[in-house]
Amino acid sequence: MYDYTDKIIRYLNKQFIRIFSEAKSVLPVDELNILQYSKAMYGELEKVTEKALLKLARHVYKKHSQSGETDITLAWLLGFLKEANPVTKYIYLNEVERKRSRFIESLIASENRAKEIDTALRFWVLMVNQYAIDVTDAAVIQAYIDVGVEKVVWITTVDERRCDVCRKRHGVVYGIDDVPPKPHWGCRCYVVPRPGRDDG
Repeated sequence: MYDYTDKIIRYLNKQFIRIFSEAKSVLPVDELNILQYSKAMYGELEKVTEKALLKLARHVYKKHSQSGETDITLAWLLGFLKEANPVTKYIYLNEVERKRSRFIESLIASENRAKEIDTALRFWVLMVNQYAIDVTDAAVIQAYIDVGVEKVVWITTVDERRCDVCRKRHGVVYGIDDVPPKPHWGCRCYVVPRPGRDDG
């Protein structure tokens, strides 16, 4: 289910490592230039992330709608990223700004900038890795809705992240509009159309 998602995650992680590594070597010393550099850096992170997540959503949508067409647009993605996320407990676009502000504050206040940059990288990677899973799930649901699927079955992935909630949901049938949110970060459970006459 998440093979392509993992491919995108690996690609993004390489890009993030590159961007944060560059910051270690070229980060300005004075406060004003730190502000400007950080704003530009997080702008690049946003662009790289949104481009990859859009590619991911389109790929997943096409695969699950069995169609060569897709209605997944940048507006669809940004709309998703503006919603409160029940797994992360925040709104992606707001969190980007919070992380950027925290990055600036830590660089100005810290004597160990390399450590602060590594910390910011780790938090950015964790966030985006989760959103890659969430975007995948949202694109799958959108594809199912668009082809007329009415009911889906929860499939619990058996891995080290499986929790009691995941375990209890395995095999449970949900209406396409009533699929519950993932119970925790990193959850790789997914839904498939329920076989039957009422599904597309």
